[in-house]
Amino acid sequence: APSRSFAKIAKDLSTNSITIDPSKCVGCGVCVKTCKTVAGQGVLALVDVNGKKRIGTANGKPLQESTCVKCGQCTLVCKLSALSEKDQISEVEKVLNNPNGKVAVCQTAPAIRINLSDALGLPAGTISTGKMVSALRKLGFKYVFDTNYSADLTIMEEATEFVSRLTKGTGPLPMFTSCCPAWVNYVEQSDPDLIPNLSTCRSPLGMLSSITHFDFAKRKGIEGKVFNVAIMPCTAKKDEIERPQFSTKGFKETDYVITTRELMRMIKKHKIDFKNLPDSEFDVPFSEASGAGAIFCGSGGVMEAAVRTAYNIVTGKELPGTDLVAVRGHKDGIKVASVDIEGTKVGVAVAQGIANAMKLIKMIKDKDPKVADVKFVEVMACPGGCVCGGGSTKAKTKKATDARVDAVYKIDTQSKVRCSHQNQQLKELYDRLLEKPNSHLAHELLHTHYTNKKK
Repeated sequence: APSRSFAKIAKDLSTNSITIDPSKCVGCGVCVKTCKTVAGQGVLALVDVNGKKRIGTANGKPLQESTCVKCGQCTLVCKLSALSEKDQISEVEKVLNNPNGKVAVCQTAPAIRINLSDALGLPAGTISTGKMVSALRKLGFKYVFDTNYSADLTIMEEATEFVSRLTKGTGPLPMFTSCCPAWVNYVEQSDPDLIPNLSTCRSPLGMLSSITHFDFAKRKGIEGKVFNVAIMPCTAKKDEIERPQFSTKGFKETDYVITTRELMRMIKKHKIDFKNLPDSEFDVPFSEASGAGAIFCGSGGVMEAAVRTAYNIVTGKELPGTDLVAVRGHKDGIKVASVDIEGTKVGVAVAQGIANAMKLIKMIKDKDPKVADVKFVEVMACPGGCVCGGGSTKAKTKKATDARVDAVYKIDTQSKVRCSHQNQQLKELYDRLLEKPNSHLAHELLHTHYTNKKK
């Protein structure tokens, strides 16, 4: 790592996701290694401050002026919070405590109900959906929606888009998933040639924020009054909501993203006895989700959910066995599998960690025979997926991490409905508003575009 001398390093507050406070750093270098080996970016370095090693950037510029993808894996390994998420609790609480005519709405990602549990005194892997909803109501949210619902919505749109590319040639293959904002940052900043291969689907967060404003608020008569917060296991989501594509007519569709860690701190601050809370339900009309929507937060989950629905779109039948076990798990950085869709073999691949995604992309570009048939690729920046995301509460042991990942699939197997296309609330949304997946209005409200940001 380059060594430069500084008298004093100020905090780096340049990004909207991650802050660096060198005064808390002891120079252990674990974050530097993680940025290189997991994120594949190498944007962090130990720099010399008064003869001591302190965390800074490899290029000597603010973090925002590097190729940082905002995945937050560095914040997970830093025990001293020299690297941490940008804390926005006070901004959110300001509105919750004094709404001033605003109606507070929040959505919660699939991972939150799992990784809040062991942080708040329950065994690792406990699924605390009802307690989480109760806690959010106590904090002042009037409506609590389930991002799993819009994970199902994303699958409907993404599976339809994939089948269209596969059977009608409407876009290049392989198609890459687009729900991980750190991955999208990587493509735009470092490999923009892949932009046409990215699915045009917004992430579940982006889709739910859009329909919260343009459907729910209209029908409730609260247009322009929604204060919209997303609870996410992810630091890069803080970055995603600032994209101009996620603002409409000059207003941001999502006001703030709060990470799992920030929500944990809010619950503790308000002395909410989490483990003894009664269970509450999500609010209609964004409360119903399939098992496929739940596994979205595990590595391989988006792929498995999409394949279940793509199979149904092509054949009109359900995927035999429903489970695509070959793409599950957080042990292998790159997973390749084949799905038989009525005699046609469709290759799929999953990468976890941007460093592994970079290896997989090279294999595809080099026409490696191992990935010759791959038509659909899932990328998540965080090993294990969002349930181990950069904004997660820190798992104390490897066993706790395993329990979290196992809980993802437990929700799926316990779900009455296992496939996104079986979600009745979604059917109602399409029948009443969107007509069908990939319709003109669906494109307007649920899809996005990307820009080349390579310097």
